[in-house]
Amino acid sequence: MPSPPPAPAAALDFDDVPFRGIVEQSLAGVYVVLDERFMYANDRFAAMFGYPRDEFIGRRMVDCVTADSAAEVMRNYHRRVNGEVRAIHYQTQGLRKDGTVVHLELHASRVECRGRPALAGVALDITERVLAQEALRESSAQLQALAHRLTSAQEVERARLARDVHDLLGGMLSSAKFDVSRIVRRTAAPGQEELHGIASELVELLQETIVQARSISEGLHPAAIELLGLGAALRQMMDRYAARHEVEVAVRTPGERLALTVEVATQIYRIAQEALTNVSRHAQAGRVELTLAAEGGRYQLRLRDDGRGLAAVPRRPGSIGLFSMAERAREIGAELRVAAHPGGGTEVTLSGPLQTPPSRTAAEAKR
Repeated sequence: MPSPPPAPAAALDFDDVPFRGIVEQSLAGVYVVLDERFMYANDRFAAMFGYPRDEFIGRRMVDCVTADSAAEVMRNYHRRVNGEVRAIHYQTQGLRKDGTVVHLELHASRVECRGRPALAGVALDITERVLAQEALRESSAQLQALAHRLTSAQEVERARLARDVHDLLGGMLSSAKFDVSRIVRRTAAPGQEELHGIASELVELLQETIVQARSISEGLHPAAIELLGLGAALRQMMDRYAARHEVEVAVRTPGERLALTVEVATQIYRIAQEALTNVSRHAQAGRVELTLAAEGGRYQLRLRDDGRGLAAVPRRPGSIGLFSMAERAREIGAELRVAAHPGGGTEVTLSGPLQTPPSRTAAEAKR
């Protein structure tokens, strides 16, 4: 016959539990504050401040934190001992014995000690985590600055290439067309039909090449932004896109020029250009709509296609199209949203403030 289970042991009294050994071996700092002084601290907590425990006990809270942290630390202390809140969890900066800063994560609650309100809490040294986060933020800021410089340098180089294509290559092609046109006129006599036909075809080819050169120049650096405004430049871009891809387009832009610097307008144009590139590569769309509007001191650019949508487009490792759009938007203080449209396809929305501070004039952009 199985023996009955042993009777449950009586619950241990607090004094019977070896809490002291647990506290002393804890990887977290443990402390008690009474009358604004540390009246207990385990070795771990005292070591966070660079003191042996015996030397640390009795030190004032305000002396153990940096000057800019003292007000918050004391405010949180009084809120708890006065009963306003029972516990607070926050981060602060402690001051080590050698004057260096230790970053602490504190969690303490109100307790009774010697008949008076006190705090009992635990602390973690998060200095390495904080320094790693600061290094990461600094690295991110440096990368963003580098990306901005690269983007600016890219636009300068695009402008230079656009001028070379338009002025040098375009000028040479126009001269060649003029000379071949003379050949066409001089071979119109009977007996020179073959040469006349070849020259005529060459004139047509040169004219097509001139048109393509102008298109390449405009794609590299949209001069229409400076001459006619962003709306006109976007309309020209959409017209070229419709002709090249045989896609129906609809464009709505303001009749007046928006209050944007050349730099901001160019970045908006590049974002729309990249969005169109994504449409041509992935969407299989039959119609693309672009809307540029301004209201309440802000502009909004919307580009929507009726294609397959985001879910049907596989994410490719190393693809930087969306990243490039997001980075350009960040540089001009704009908000970018790429989402599936309820009616099908994908919609790209860009919005930002008008009257941006001048950073580059049209004259500077031409240089």
